[in-house]
Amino acid sequence: MKKVFFLCFLFSSLLLHAGRPVLKLHKGNFKIVQFTDVHWSVGGKYEVKNDSTLLVMNAVLDAEKPDLVVFTGDVVVSKNALEGWERVLAPVELRKIPFAVTFGNHDTEADVPTTDVLAFIAKRPYNVTTNAGGGVEGVGNCVLPVRNEKEDATAWNLFLFDSHAYTNDSTLGYYDWIKKSQVDWFVAESNRSAAKNKRNVPALAFFHIPVPEYEYVRLQKNTVGNTSEKVCSPLLNSGLFFAFMQQQNVKATFVGHDHNNDFVGSLAGIKLCYGRKTGFLSYCILEKGARVIEINENGEMSTHIRTLHGTE
Repeated sequence: MKKVFFLCFLFSSLLLHAGRPVLKLHKGNFKIVQFTDVHWSVGGKYEVKNDSTLLVMNAVLDAEKPDLVVFTGDVVVSKNALEGWERVLAPVELRKIPFAVTFGNHDTEADVPTTDVLAFIAKRPYNVTTNAGGGVEGVGNCVLPVRNEKEDATAWNLFLFDSHAYTNDSTLGYYDWIKKSQVDWFVAESNRSAAKNKRNVPALAFFHIPVPEYEYVRLQKNTVGNTSEKVCSPLLNSGLFFAFMQQQNVKATFVGHDHNNDFVGSLAGIKLCYGRKTGFLSYCILEKGARVIEINENGEMSTHIRTLHGTE
C-alpha cells in the first residue's frame, strides 16, 4: 500500500511539473524584466490607472523581449485578488514568457492569502515559481536554475525570497525580516548547486523589502540612480546579506518597496539594486517602468531601466 501511495504521489508531482518552462541561455545570454509594485486594485474607479500600468508593461515587454519576468511584490493589493492576478499576468502569458513571483507586504492585505495566490499561480502554464517548503518560512521561496545551451549544467541560479510583511511588535520595528530558515535554505541550495556543477554557480536574488544594507549603499557617493527615499528595511538584520557574501555566488540583489528609489550601488562586490516601480496606483515621483537585467555565460551581469520613453 505504501508503494502504491508513493507511486501516486510521484506521478502527481511529475504531472504538476511536466509543463513548467525550462530557463536556458540563448546565444550565451539571458534577459529578465523586473516588474515591481504594480499595486493592481480591482474596481471600476481604478480602471484608468490600471490601463496605464498595462500600457507600460506591454511596451516594456515588446521592447525588451525578455526570457523571464519576475514580479517582486505588491502586485495585487485589493479584493477580488485572483481576478486582478488574471489581468496582471495577461501581458506576460499572451507573449508566452515564463514568469516568477515574490510577494510583498501589501500582497498579504488582499482578500486571498498568499498561499492560495501561489496555488493559483502554480496552475498557470508559464509560471516557474515553486515553494521550498520543508520548514522554510514564507511562501514562494525557490531557486530557478538557468541552464547552459548545450550541456545539462547550470549557468546561473535565481533565488526568490519571501520578505514577509509586518512584525506586529513595535519593539522589533515595523517591517518583518527574512528568517534564519530561509538563510539556511539559501546556503544549502548554493552548496548543493556548487557540488552538482563542480563550481560556484553565479546567482541573483529577488525579494520585495530591502535588507538594512541598502541604506548604507544609498548614502555612498558612487551609487547611481535615484536615492531620494530613506530605505524602509527591517530594524533587525537577519544575516541574509552576510550569507550572500560568504557564499560568494550572488552578484546582485533586486527589490521593490521604496517607490522613489531605483538606485544601484555596491557593497562587498555585490550590487544592491531597486526596480523601477511599474504601477500607477502607487506613489512615485519617477516615470513608471521596469528594471531589465541581462546575464551571460561568462558570469557577467548588466542592468538598465526601461520606460515608455526609452532606457535609462
